[in-house]
Amino acid sequence: MSFLQRTVVRALLVTAALASAQPTASETDLKAVYLLNFGKFVRLSGSAASSRPPTFNICVLGHDLIGHALDDVTAHESIDKRAVRVVRISDAYRATGCQVLYISPDEGDGIPADLAALGNADILTVSDAPDFLKDGGMIQFVTQQRHVRFAVSLNAVNRTHLVLSSELLRVALSVTGKIPEDQ
Repeated sequence: MSFLQRTVVRALLVTAALASAQPTASETDLKAVYLLNFGKFVRLSGSAASSRPPTFNICVLGHDLIGHALDDVTAHESIDKRAVRVVRISDAYRATGCQVLYISPDEGDGIPADLAALGNADILTVSDAPDFLKDGGMIQFVTQQRHVRFAVSLNAVNRTHLVLSSELLRVALSVTGKIPEDQ
């Protein structure tokens, strides 16, 4: 394992440790840290990898529950040598420049339509809305015994050019679907 891989694994493990060991950190703070770290564990495959915007955009759709915590966590951060920027968007059609999209649970019954609007776009979708994975989302925050964890749907990820690292999948609470054979 390379130095970079070891560093990335440590960052994800620290996030998981924070989620389970620090009752003083708010749930919102932990979700913000996860959103930033998810960006470090996802990559584009094939020809899609060559089209990278100059910034790494973590977008928030709907009522901004993560707000200031995400702004604080991402300040002065970079992913793949690109500055991380938090962008609030009013609808899913404005998500074209996003690499990670947090969809507020307040979107409720509109979440399936939001995900349908994204189609097979190479955007990592994340929410803490109930049934988010069943609706076609990629990563769902799950609170279990007062600890923030996450579940992954590879079926949703596999419809895009996104590839999630094995390190990320290893610390997920649950993973549904299969890793494509060509990865």
